[in-house]
Amino acid sequence: MWNSINRYYQSHPLRSILLVGLLFRLLAVIFSKGYAFTDDHYFVIEEAQQWIFQSNEPRSFFNPNIILEERLSHGALYTSLHYVLFQIYRLIGFDDPMNIMLSVRFMHALYSLWIVFLGYKIARHWGSPKTALQIAWILALAWFMPFLSVRNLVEVVCIPPLMGATLLFLKNNKKAFFGAGLLAALAFSLRFQTVLFSGMFGLILLWQLRWRDAITLLLGFGTGSVVLLGGLDFLLFGTPFYELISYVAYNATHAGEYPNGPWYQYIGVILGMFLIFPAANWLMASALKFRTYAVLLFPTLVFLLFHSYFPNKQERFILPVIPFLIMAGALAWNQYVEFKKSDKINRWNRFSMKFFWILNTPLLFGLSLASTRTAKMEAMYFLHQQRDANHFAIESTHRDYMEFMPRFYGNFWSPYQHILPNCEAPCFFDSVAHGVHPFPNYILFFDEDNLNERV
Repeated sequence: MWNSINRYYQSHPLRSILLVGLLFRLLAVIFSKGYAFTDDHYFVIEEAQQWIFQSNEPRSFFNPNIILEERLSHGALYTSLHYVLFQIYRLIGFDDPMNIMLSVRFMHALYSLWIVFLGYKIARHWGSPKTALQIAWILALAWFMPFLSVRNLVEVVCIPPLMGATLLFLKNNKKAFFGAGLLAALAFSLRFQTVLFSGMFGLILLWQLRWRDAITLLLGFGTGSVVLLGGLDFLLFGTPFYELISYVAYNATHAGEYPNGPWYQYIGVILGMFLIFPAANWLMASALKFRTYAVLLFPTLVFLLFHSYFPNKQERFILPVIPFLIMAGALAWNQYVEFKKSDKINRWNRFSMKFFWILNTPLLFGLSLASTRTAKMEAMYFLHQQRDANHFAIESTHRDYMEFMPRFYGNFWSPYQHILPNCEAPCFFDSVAHGVHPFPNYILFFDEDNLNERV
């Protein structure tokens, strides 16, 4: 059996890597439930479903009166795609929240394989088939990739169009530059900050005094942005580029209210994601071969410098450039190893990669099978299965803040109340008796702090 697998791999190496990558992504599809961050549920899944069931009535998709101030996280394109999908599911009677999310994770798993495929194609532009296959393996099976690939993270969803734009840019012809601009605009519509990356393509062309190619690239980017951002926002909000303007204005005044860290925070994140030794090799080699792989490294560096300077620092913000660091780092390091032809460096290279895969494998299995932030999800799904769940309250007397519930899993859009430290159970039920709040059919308890007392 092993010989047959090996023969197939030798005949179809990239296809084999894609199949193995798909296998681990399918594990994440099945077993990795919940959501990783607040944004990948509440600003995508929750809101798309809320557009449909607001006030228990369908809402028109093309409604210029929909002005949602909370929509200040991303462009409307990604959420709108989920809205269309959920509308289709609604029409055919496919309404179980868990099954809907299983299908969403599956679609993202298939989509994420473009990262592996495009990573191989970009690497082949510079490197040998051996190096390109090594990069494909890492993009397929890095311990964090399957888990992140099935999440609703725009920071990951924007990667394939960003890589596609890079591949077209490397083709170096007029039609390709226009297509690169279109794909860069798609990435920009998904994640605004990617303009820092793709914008560097234009600066590279201007540095080379290739004015016509730069204009062609800009035309493609402008066309895509007008349609995907300006046009969609006009249909939804009645104002072109409403989301982009609101996003910039919001972050200009509120960026300091979010998690911050030292300027070198993302260096530590990169070293951790690549398990130290390979990352150190790749960063060192990238510095030595910066000019050779400038198309990959210059945009990445600008992107990282911006996020290192910006006060709001969250690990997921740098995810769009992680594949580019892998590609550039592995290409530069392998070129360095081949140039030196040193037994000591070869031994270090073998040790580094063995160290990476030995640590990576258990992390890969563990995270691909891990469900995260499931307590609220399961509570809401329980309510979804109860016919009498007309209203619920949350006992939150152990906290100074209110819980934000993923109501998508309960298909439950009526208001809910909290029993808070400044108005505990007697106060709360007194207000219920006076008709201030409806009587709750269910009370939800989270955390184990003083649980028996609270019950």
